[in-house]
Amino acid sequence: MTPAPTVSEVEHWRPSVLHEVAEAWSVLALALRRHTEGLARNDGDAWSGTAAEAAFAQLAGRVERAHQLAQALASAAVEARRGGQELITARGTLVAVLQSVRSLGCVVDDAGVVSAAAPRFGSADDWTAQVQTALQRAGAADHCVAAAIREALGVAFGEAPTDPVRAPAAPNTAPAATDVVAAWPTMSQDRIAAQISAMTPEQRAALIAGAPRQVGNTDGVPWPMRVAANEVNIADAVAAQRRILDRPENEKIREALAQGFGQGLRGAGGFSPDRAAAERFQAMVLTDPAWRAAAIAHHDRAPRRNIAFYGELTAVVPDPTGRSAEPVKRQVLAFDPARSSLVELHGDLSRATSLAVLVPGLNTTVQESDSNVRTARRFVAAGGGDVAMITYLGGPFPTGGDVVSGVLDAAQSRYALDMAPRLVAFSEDVERTVDATGRNVPVTYLGHSYGGSILGTAERLGLTADRTVYVAAAGAGVGVEDQNDWHNRNPDVERYSMTAPGDWIEVVQGRPGSPHGADPDEMAGVWRLSTGRRLDGTEMSGPRAHSDIVNEPSDAWHNLLAVITGRPVVR
Repeated sequence: MTPAPTVSEVEHWRPSVLHEVAEAWSVLALALRRHTEGLARNDGDAWSGTAAEAAFAQLAGRVERAHQLAQALASAAVEARRGGQELITARGTLVAVLQSVRSLGCVVDDAGVVSAAAPRFGSADDWTAQVQTALQRAGAADHCVAAAIREALGVAFGEAPTDPVRAPAAPNTAPAATDVVAAWPTMSQDRIAAQISAMTPEQRAALIAGAPRQVGNTDGVPWPMRVAANEVNIADAVAAQRRILDRPENEKIREALAQGFGQGLRGAGGFSPDRAAAERFQAMVLTDPAWRAAAIAHHDRAPRRNIAFYGELTAVVPDPTGRSAEPVKRQVLAFDPARSSLVELHGDLSRATSLAVLVPGLNTTVQESDSNVRTARRFVAAGGGDVAMITYLGGPFPTGGDVVSGVLDAAQSRYALDMAPRLVAFSEDVERTVDATGRNVPVTYLGHSYGGSILGTAERLGLTADRTVYVAAAGAGVGVEDQNDWHNRNPDVERYSMTAPGDWIEVVQGRPGSPHGADPDEMAGVWRLSTGRRLDGTEMSGPRAHSDIVNEPSDAWHNLLAVITGRPVVR
């Protein structure tokens, strides 16, 4: 058993320092990776001969070594960030117990032994047990975090790689990561999966290190590898946002002005909207301390928000299955903010008996996806661990600053047409992954609001699903007018729909010329589900019901859970 630390040691812990260390390691890993990529792009035509061959062979070995170090630093940054949160929690638990004990006038020695407890507040032995349990858990967490960081950095302290000049075959034992992933766009998922299956663990680790963006976002790649690669991608994204924060102040101010900073205030200072006035306003912002600070804050707002959000993606969270009191890692299956892509698995697929994929709707963005995550975790928790769920953001969704502009943007079919093929491809990856468990795990796709149009369009293009549910859906899919327009690869797919009375989406559903196809609530072969009543006994109806049917644990929500788990539903 790991020796427990002393009370004073834990009280003096400052776990937040690990977050600072993680940021520094992430920045260093990204810089190292970029520098080595530059070195790798040497011009073999500009220099040839024996010396050139020896130099390029040496360079190849050094580049590979640098990639290993970059991966070690990136992995260590992930573990440090996660470990810092674990130690904050462990220390907080001990401090809370100590505060309770000391508030009773008790004395706690450094080993956690409590004396002079007032009888009416419990025995000293009971309090001692609580303090020492908290100490032991803190020590165990400290040991695990240290081991995880040590393992992540192991490559940095291992033996030096074989000199490629003395053993020229060594660098060529496996193709470079860039060469491997370059062929993926023209390969089937099955071929990609088979290719990776034939690799050694070391080759897979090198692939993650050398091409994390492709590994983390390519269907056919095993999900544990995607999760590991996206931890690197998220760390890189944080480092990129840090570089934005590190820009010179004048550069930040000019960028803020270009983004429209102060546009609504320029008239307040007597400035007219002409070019000369704009230049005078810029000069004032650059010289006045208050305006400078405001412009810099305007510039920094987005990167700070992104850093906070990305940090949450690598933090540990309470186990949504409820089976363990220990926190668990988040499982990000795709992460590409530039493409508005974020796909995350919630729950334990290795033990789940059903899997659901949630495709959300209007106004969904990567940074505003927390509500979808909470929805998924509620379903997982209600399933007691038998349900796993994926939140799927496969590209940009329609957005608007208000309801009217949002609905107008949602009237366009291009979002569904762009995302549906990606969802079809992902469903193939889901099927392969589920089949690999060796168990019968039915997969249900839920398309909510605009997500219903995406889901229906994907069904038209060949989605693979056991069940599909159109939840307050904008329509049955672009180009879908009846059930014969759907071409789900599973001929036995079950289809369901639900829309609450008075939901504003009814104005859109099935109207003549709708870009989102027919109303799924009215289509043959689709089981209409009841939305029933809310928790307070009132009818689930009205504009608020559009979101409440997937969030409030009402009759509608329980009907969705019943479809996911294969239990009887209320129609």
